[in-house]
Amino acid sequence: MLERFFAANRRLSQAITPRHIDEANVFGAFRKIGALLLSRPDVRTVVDVGAGKHWHFPRHYKRWYGIHLIGLDINAAAMAPNDALDEKIECDVSAGIPLPDDSADLFMVHSGIEHFPDNQKFLEDALRILRPGGCLVAQFPSRYAPFVMANRLLPTRISGRVLDKTMGERAKVLGFRAHYDRTDYAAFRRMFTAVGFEELYHLPGYNSSAYCEFFIPLFALSYMYDALTFTLGIPQLASYNFWVLRKPAAEAETEPLRLYAWMR
Repeated sequence: MLERFFAANRRLSQAITPRHIDEANVFGAFRKIGALLLSRPDVRTVVDVGAGKHWHFPRHYKRWYGIHLIGLDINAAAMAPNDALDEKIECDVSAGIPLPDDSADLFMVHSGIEHFPDNQKFLEDALRILRPGGCLVAQFPSRYAPFVMANRLLPTRISGRVLDKTMGERAKVLGFRAHYDRTDYAAFRRMFTAVGFEELYHLPGYNSSAYCEFFIPLFALSYMYDALTFTLGIPQLASYNFWVLRKPAAEAETEPLRLYAWMR
């Protein structure tokens, strides 16, 4: 009965959520800007980090753009059904990525950064593997998002049960262990700058009320908090971050960067 109550609240919360929320958040940005980056003529080798069971883009993109897709995941079994991948590499990206220097054009991380225990090591390896001018695109929750702070305060056993009861089918996707290593705006920006990446684009995401959809009064309070932080526009208060980072290009390779002028 409790699960039916939560399900009814989720349906109502989703029904009253403005449609633009789904397209204007960091997940929508990942789909749209990711598609633009995949279409670049100099992008051929793409690394999907935390590849899992499926690629987050239409498979025909590979044929259209001549893409060689490499999947990385700490769990090889999770990648087994992913037939979009041309290569499947089982590895802990915080410990090391077994790919040669300057061998990839684009790294893509969809909701993965929060799960890596050492994001600096991951960024260092990504920078090494990307060719000069290559990009990394990623979206992930902030360490200080309300739902993240609640998750960090609750014991793992309890937070897992809460997810199972309140999030329905989404609990299967959200239940992976998260570390939130320097995933807030200020700390992540300092980290990637120190590693050597350049920032091409950043989008803060202030909408995180989906985690409260199971109970309408809580959803309403969360939505008001999201509206307030959006109005203030302070990146450090964002619940999510979306970034496009670039490995500095050689001087002769700077011309294609005009393609990114619209991002600035």
